[in-house]
Amino acid sequence: MWIVEGVPALIHQTEVSWDASLDPASYFKIGQVVEAKVHQLDFALERIFLSLKEITPDPLIEALEFVVGGRDPLDGRLEAAEADTEWPDVESLIKELQKIEGIESVSKGRFFLSPGLAPTFQVYMASMFENQYKLLARSGNKVQEVIVQASLDKEAMKSTILSCTNRVE
Repeated sequence: MWIVEGVPALIHQTEVSWDASLDPASYFKIGQVVEAKVHQLDFALERIFLSLKEITPDPLIEALEFVVGGRDPLDGRLEAAEADTEWPDVESLIKELQKIEGIESVSKGRFFLSPGLAPTFQVYMASMFENQYKLLARSGNKVQEVIVQASLDKEAMKSTILSCTNRVE
């Protein structure tokens, strides 16, 4: 816990890093000075909640910009949104992935609208941390993050994505 202007300031574990597998205790030392962003003010509890990850680029957004915009940056034109309807291709992809041995769980993450249009349903492997893979499913102007917990290595995961995507189309 930190003290900012006499008020207790806390950083929740989910606000330490974009890498959810990071152990804060092994990353920081007692007395270490860190730069953080005020994430929330709680006047009732008289606390300040800080974020370390909000001062670093989100690796998923960088991957989305590469996938959606080619090698040109999108200059903030990628827009987080709420999925207004069920997306059958993504639901089918999730069901196909759940059938694969070595895949422990599959869930939807964030949903985005992009300025560019994809003519077909496409799936990309955006990032991975230990046994967690983040996939990007894209079609038209929609992009859905799919989070997969798996014991598969990178090459096996690529092969799985390809075979599952082929069964969805």
